[in-house]
Amino acid sequence: MSFIGAHRGASAYCPDNTMSSFRKAVEIRAEMLELDVQLTKDGEVIVYHDFYLDKKTNGQGFVHKHTLAEIQQLDAGSWFSEKFAGEKIPSFEEVLAWSKDKIWLNIELKQIEHLHEPLAKKVVQLVESYQMEDQVQIMSFNHASLVEVRNHSKEIITNVISASRLVNPVEYLRSIEAQVLNVPIFQLSPSLVDQLHQHGFYVHGSMSDDLHVWRTILEWGIDVMDTNIPDVMIEERNRFLKREVHDELYNA
Repeated sequence: MSFIGAHRGASAYCPDNTMSSFRKAVEIRAEMLELDVQLTKDGEVIVYHDFYLDKKTNGQGFVHKHTLAEIQQLDAGSWFSEKFAGEKIPSFEEVLAWSKDKIWLNIELKQIEHLHEPLAKKVVQLVESYQMEDQVQIMSFNHASLVEVRNHSKEIITNVISASRLVNPVEYLRSIEAQVLNVPIFQLSPSLVDQLHQHGFYVHGSMSDDLHVWRTILEWGIDVMDTNIPDVMIEERNRFLKREVHDELYNA
């Protein structure tokens, strides 16, 4: 079965990467939460997507120029709707404590390379401190960060995000000891999905709110996809599964 991840939470309905968005995702029965993490000036891990604060808070400038205390004074909800005025940027630890034994987490590392940040190490340490190694996967466009994750943990699943078609994805995943390839539909094909599955890897169909994309990916047998509208996609998947059962019974 293909699983549905809530992209930054239920972000069509709530400001993304907030506790409201995460709670809403659980309420509408998303099976996973996708979230973004990065470091503050004082080295704390927070849940926030952009590298700058201007667009989705009442703050300004780069995240890494502010301390956790400064960031948690900001309003991260009014940009979305006055209904969410006063919503705070959560710490990663707050999300771990809330989600333990509740929902699977897809954690994307948002690392600024030239700062040589210890983000991967700190994320692994926090996951281990909550004994959630079997409840998370860590993903990134920065594949060096995934190698760093593997250096600190042999248990946590790592997920390679790539906007480009890899020359030999099976060998590449093996070379960095990753378990998941995460690419959009235009980089996938039924044969590639089959090849990855045959070699024991998982396929993550990136993020889409397009029902046509979702139906195609379902037919190809991908393992998970993220969306801003998990309730809509879950309903579509359930219709697809019913059709499959019907066809099997009819053709038996």
